Amino acid sequence: MQCPRCRQENPEHAQFCTRCHTPLSYTCPACKHVQAHGGQCEQCGVDFAKYSALLVFTAQETASQARERTRARTSIVRQIILLPITGGISLVKYLLGLLRRK
Repeated sequence: MQCPRCRQENPEHAQFCTRCHTPLSYTCPACKHVQAHGGQCEQCGVDFAKYSALLVFTAQETASQARERTRARTSIVRQIILLPITGGISLVKYLLGLLRRK
């Protein structure tokens, strides 16, 4: 297989050029089809860039939801720990704040 960038001959099974490290084969992130060019999959028609962006945005949203759940759990535990110190006033204020947000 010849590299499109530097014209170096490479083995057929090589994924990258041995001289310039240019990708020689692209694997579709959705169906795992291997092809000689990037951009759009020949088999399933998925656009590589859009699919990758979708995966990134999905991972960011999942992480954001996990952080929000952790933050909510931490704040209620903090109020329970402070209960003997504040006499319950801070817990009441916290619960009233939750009711106002809804």
